Amino acid sequence: MQGIEKKLSELNGVLTYVLTMDEIKGEGAMNKLAQDAQLDGMIIIEGIDPNVYEFIKQSVPAVVGIDISDSTVPVILYDRVAAAKSAVQHLIERGHRRIGFIGGAGLTGDLEREKRYRGYRYAMEEAGLDMDPRLVLNTGWDVNNSYTLMYELLSLPDHERPTAMFAASDMMAISAMRAAAEHGLQVPQDVAFVGLDNIEVSQYTSPPLSTVHIPKEEIGMMAAKVLIDQIEGKNPLPFKLFVPYQLMLRQSSDYFRE
Repeated sequence: MQGIEKKLSELNGVLTYVLTMDEIKGEGAMNKLAQDAQLDGMIIIEGIDPNVYEFIKQSVPAVVGIDISDSTVPVILYDRVAAAKSAVQHLIERGHRRIGFIGGAGLTGDLEREKRYRGYRYAMEEAGLDMDPRLVLNTGWDVNNSYTLMYELLSLPDHERPTAMFAASDMMAISAMRAAAEHGLQVPQDVAFVGLDNIEVSQYTSPPLSTVHIPKEEIGMMAAKVLIDQIEGKNPLPFKLFVPYQLMLRQSSDYFRE
């Protein structure tokens, strides 16, 4: 949001609405959007209901997506599969073989189709490592579930427990690290953690959380710039613009396992 507002302000644009999926799901909200008919453009962020998205495309002249799957509009995104894969490869390089996953499914409800899970799976398969289904925690993106399921997982016998976990978001990782601490385990010596997002608090956890940095402000600024260009007719063809990610190594995973 900060990047979107910043760039729109620089380009003399005005952010008129900020709507969550819960707010726009209702028929009244969608009708109001259509009746106002004063929106020149809209930035759509991943996770939107397909029916709502189609309605918006028909009602708003210019649309730009952030992390959405649509080949008919400009999209700003990062490679989620590759970002997750890099985090798991880091853990493999540190000597881990029993590596788990913490995350959730997308709109499809199918974890196998979730890009960060696919990155985890590809890294494990390429390294020839077995994937124990007990180490895959589908939390539904709920931090409380992450804590609870991780606590239960760490109750397994020592040889059945994971030695490392990749979490598809930093918040999932942080709550899971709490479960490890309550089991009296040392991070990263007993179990290592890597998250994804690089939220500000991740550098202040104990120990600091390794994570994958996603340049969210820059993504927002790019999306705003592309939207203004769309409104002004400067982008006749849709395109995808990938932004780079960066693995941030901190103490939660910086340990070589023999």
